[in-house]
Amino acid sequence: MRVVIGVLYTLLPELVLFVIAALVTPYVAHFSPTGLFATEFASGFVLLLVMVLSLQFNHSRIFFALLTLLGLCGGVLSMLHSTDIVTRDTLTGTLCLLVPLNLLVFSFNEERGVFSRYGGLRFGLLGLEIFGIGLLLMLHAAPVVAALHVQFVKFNALAHTPLTQPGLLLVSIGLIVLNDRLILRHSAELAAFFFALIATGVILHRLDAASMAVFSAATAVAFGYAVIQESWNMAYLDELTGLPGRRALEEQMRQLSGHHVIAMVDVDHFKRFNDTYGHDVGDQVLRFVASRLQKNAGGGKPFRYGGEEFCILYPGKYPDEVVNILESLRADIETCRFEMRRQQRRTDSQDSGTAAAQDTGPLAITVSIGMAAGLQGGIDPWSVLKSADKALYAAKGAGRNRVCLSGT
Repeated sequence: MRVVIGVLYTLLPELVLFVIAALVTPYVAHFSPTGLFATEFASGFVLLLVMVLSLQFNHSRIFFALLTLLGLCGGVLSMLHSTDIVTRDTLTGTLCLLVPLNLLVFSFNEERGVFSRYGGLRFGLLGLEIFGIGLLLMLHAAPVVAALHVQFVKFNALAHTPLTQPGLLLVSIGLIVLNDRLILRHSAELAAFFFALIATGVILHRLDAASMAVFSAATAVAFGYAVIQESWNMAYLDELTGLPGRRALEEQMRQLSGHHVIAMVDVDHFKRFNDTYGHDVGDQVLRFVASRLQKNAGGGKPFRYGGEEFCILYPGKYPDEVVNILESLRADIETCRFEMRRQQRRTDSQDSGTAAAQDTGPLAITVSIGMAAGLQGGIDPWSVLKSADKALYAAKGAGRNRVCLSGT
């Protein structure tokens, strides 16, 4: 259930955009030719604006997705202004096939820049597709056009839509794949690609200027939101653990007022994990501890402080309320054994460039925790954090795997 809620929450902006686009489109369809042209111009401007934004923040996947949508808009406009049936069928068949395929492929591409060798390959792919469409239009290749409009099944419902069955199949496959990826990773960018496939299906199904202008603009807004959201994540979230990072902690510290408790958490003997099993296992340990903090912080806000240290804020809490929560958290990490993936165990022979691979069983992870309290109108939160840090060192000095309160 939590997974479903998480996916729906991620898709919430797209759901709102879809409803708005669906409600606005009938009104735009009744615009005068001048008003419709102004809407198309505004839609193109929004697409170009978000493309510039994606360039600024180095989101090449989004840039090429928007470039694909810009091509879709150009193709639809060309189709609407053409009276030749073969030309219309060629454009419909190629757009239905290539646009969903491009969106799906670009959603999987790694971020390797726009004006780079990898970006050049993507530009080349799009250029090759445009060349192929132009060649088909010149040659009036009826067999190829017929193949693009092939019907796999006979359904009356599908007989009255310009969306070809190959196009419908690609849109469906793309939505299933992106849905599976959204379940694994609640990403605003994946949600925008999901919406782009739906908008593409709507545009190709209706094939009118109003739907094209409104749904392409809505897709651009979805991608623009994704650029901002992903950029925020990079700035405020720790990439390794997924917890809010130091910058987010500093903002929360500035907002603290009244009584509160701050806890500092440190992984015991962390250097030993790195030295014995390698930094990959050390990263796994940090992710494991971060996941336990997220689940069992008892209403606290966990942050990655740096290295193997974490910080938990408890606004509006008193020490006697928090100490039992932290004790349960410490016991949870100790009892929930860490299952290490198969790794290269470091040995003395590794100095000569070799390592012995072996399976290891579950490992025991423990943490030391220091906590300090800030009272109403009391000392600065940063001083409270320093006191919690001193309590943390006291916990480690007392034998580790324990909770210490500042001043005790």
